[in-house]
Amino acid sequence: MRIVYIIVPFIMSIMLPYNTLMSKEIKKEEQKVSQKKDPVPHTQTNITKNKLCPECNRIYPGDVNFCSVDGKELIEYTEELLICPACKQKANPGEKFCKNDGTQLILQSPTDKKTSLPDKKVEINLPPDATQEEKTKAAMYHFMEGNRLREEMNDFEGALEEYKKAESLNPKLPSLHFHMGGIYWKLGNQREALTHLDKCKTLLETQPPETKLDENYQKTLQDVKVYISKLEKGLKPSEKNQRKELTLAERDERMKKALVENREKWSEMILIPAGKFIMGTTEDEFIPEETPQHEVHLDTYYIDKYEVTNAQYWEFLQYLKTTGDHSKCFPGEPKGKDHTPGTPHTGWDYPYFDYPDYPVSRVDWYDAYAYAAWAGKRLPSEAEWEKSARGTDGRRFPWGNVWDAKRCNVGPDAPLSVGSFEYGKSPYGCLDIIGSISEWCNDWYHPEYYQTSPSMNPKGPENSTGMRIIKGGSLFAPYAYKMRCAVRIFGKPEDRNKSIGFRCAKDYKQETGKTAKEASKQEDKVKEVH
Repeated sequence: MRIVYIIVPFIMSIMLPYNTLMSKEIKKEEQKVSQKKDPVPHTQTNITKNKLCPECNRIYPGDVNFCSVDGKELIEYTEELLICPACKQKANPGEKFCKNDGTQLILQSPTDKKTSLPDKKVEINLPPDATQEEKTKAAMYHFMEGNRLREEMNDFEGALEEYKKAESLNPKLPSLHFHMGGIYWKLGNQREALTHLDKCKTLLETQPPETKLDENYQKTLQDVKVYISKLEKGLKPSEKNQRKELTLAERDERMKKALVENREKWSEMILIPAGKFIMGTTEDEFIPEETPQHEVHLDTYYIDKYEVTNAQYWEFLQYLKTTGDHSKCFPGEPKGKDHTPGTPHTGWDYPYFDYPDYPVSRVDWYDAYAYAAWAGKRLPSEAEWEKSARGTDGRRFPWGNVWDAKRCNVGPDAPLSVGSFEYGKSPYGCLDIIGSISEWCNDWYHPEYYQTSPSMNPKGPENSTGMRIIKGGSLFAPYAYKMRCAVRIFGKPEDRNKSIGFRCAKDYKQETGKTAKEASKQEDKVKEVH
């Protein structure tokens, strides 16, 4: 296992005020040192000047002025030449790993390059009555010196000593604890590594609201939790169980709070009026199972505006745990199911499930059926799902016929919270219908079903085909063609993976005169968690 420092840029952004504070002090010290010796001239043989994007940290040639990704104006950036410690080959500008063997690059050693290390280490001597500002400056110096020893010299022990000094002066730096966790892991001390990663997680969770609004915040916090989860695998069983119980207890409180704040929002259903719509794909798309394109009439029904969230599903599990009532489950489901999400490699304690507003995933068709029935709803038919997604005019995507990645939750860095893409809603207002996760439907799947399907309220094949319908391309879909509303996906009812979740539907009963929201409120009163 190897901890990869992919989240450092975001954590470091939290510390920019501290970096700015220290830069002047360090420059002063460097000037003092340089005045005492003849400087080594910087030439093209030992230094390469490029430009740096201050937003994404991408490096560009010196003749480029703006970042091609985010449009930010580039700033001057000087990067000293790196070398592979294994094959000794010099790197090209911007490279961080050896192109021959993948080894992480380091600065040239003093024998090859006299300027790779400073001649004299700056000593920080604080008076007993030092102010908090002075302590913060000193902490940042030790932190940066630790980074230098770790990155340039692979001196983990030396780096750890510097980090400890920084911690004693300012223990509230998230990236400091992240790096200390990594150093302790490198040195074989898992418990200390976990201690500092726990501190990093806690500090990230207590960041101010404006920081938490950053689109990378949740992913950064989730990555830290994933590292913690990986390190926990090396603990003794008793230690694992103790940490697991603590994590689940913290999750319970988080879920309860989220449900109080968002229950009404997440329970919202959209009324889809009765009428015809265009289903399927024309023959010129060359996808037989989606043809022929045909007109279908559906009665009025309701469908969830949002996908079912982790918090909503957590409440369902709490109900099963406290009551043991499985009366709403599918009669033919496998024996002994407790409907806890997860796969053989990723269980319910996985950090993904800590986030109340993420769509629940790693659930099979039986789980989705049971939740929907418990909530007083049902799974949508394939036709109901498709009409909710594309409206009545046969459009390819919820917003029209032209693909636009900015309208939906796609890509590895996409925000996972439900409802993050209002701009990509369907004609009826359903959110995350494309992107995010794929969704279970009630129907059995058959590739030739459209050849003989009824034109009124089709429900799929009457007899089992062994496969259930899944609709909606997930954020893991390989290309835009798989994101069309008409795409038909299928899976075994017991299949589970990170790309599949669900939303619910409900029959419309005109005689009750109740809206879906009113009905949901009544059901919520019944589902109080004891």
